[in-house]
Amino acid sequence: MLKMVRVKSILIVVIVCAVFLLSACGKSEEGSNQPSSTQNSNSIQTVQETENKEEKTNAEKFLEYAIKAADLRNFTKTGNYAGVMTTLHDIYEEDIVNPYTGGKMLYVMNRTRTYLKNSDASVTRGLGVDCIVVDDYMTQLKKLDTSEVTYCVNPESKGMVIAIWLIDGVYIYEIDENGQKINEIKHFFEKE
Repeated sequence: MLKMVRVKSILIVVIVCAVFLLSACGKSEEGSNQPSSTQNSNSIQTVQETENKEEKTNAEKFLEYAIKAADLRNFTKTGNYAGVMTTLHDIYEEDIVNPYTGGKMLYVMNRTRTYLKNSDASVTRGLGVDCIVVDDYMTQLKKLDTSEVTYCVNPESKGMVIAIWLIDGVYIYEIDENGQKINEIKHFFEKE
């Protein structure tokens, strides 16, 4: 008798779980079957396109920090790279989480433009964002061929947000589970 009750209870739990799983899988959304945080890896968004979405990608979240830091330091007038680096650390709230490692810290460093082609670089432990500041006052986003930027483009960096800060803007992308760039954003700073 006790065995029969146990079997019935297990059967009921299995049926309830199956119903919940089927109802969750059956919901259809318009558009692609990709999660809202992914895009075609060949697309580079503009800032205006990001405003119409409900859930922001990690790249879009970091863009908000970049814009705020540039404004707080009046970057377009001063070119104060060191100030921007400090401000990013001050305002960052550790709300960008690497979905693979759980890391959410921000790492900001200054590098030369040659470092942009360093696909072997990987600094993912504990990090959500890796921001490179190319503080040479010459390298411009408008002249940068972003297809040649390979910094941290490898499977070890999966889940990272990579930001390349230049004199005229910031180039941001995420690394997917296969080590490829996704959710690319080019944001140009507006001169006042």
